Amino acid sequence: MKTPKLLKKLSRLNDQIALRANAVFATMGFFWFCLILTLLPLKWPATMPFVQYASSGVLQLVALPLLGVGTLLAARASDKLAKEQHDAVMETVNDVREMLSELHQLHLDLHIKVSEVLENRGSHPPA
Repeated sequence: MKTPKLLKKLSRLNDQIALRANAVFATMGFFWFCLILTLLPLKWPATMPFVQYASSGVLQLVALPLLGVGTLLAARASDKLAKEQHDAVMETVNDVREMLSELHQLHLDLHIKVSEVLENRGSHPPA
């Protein structure tokens, strides 16, 4: 019975790791770090195996999936906000439709009353 609770905690931990990693990897600071790392072998050729391992092993196999998951998780909040905004706009549209329908009915009623007044005036000569 503790398995679902453990899975929720593990899922929450995974989400936190992905979001934090995304916050680190998706920065200009990390870009500059990677740029400097790639330039190290130009000055010190012996660092080339480490740079290759770091770029292909760590960055591509670890950072790239974390960026993808972090981006998806961050998009959830945007999707939720977009749905809430859509629902609010649709509610407003429905309210406006209802008010226009009422206004149209009032216009029809007024038109009928004005027509009746004009007809009654026409049958009785002005005094």
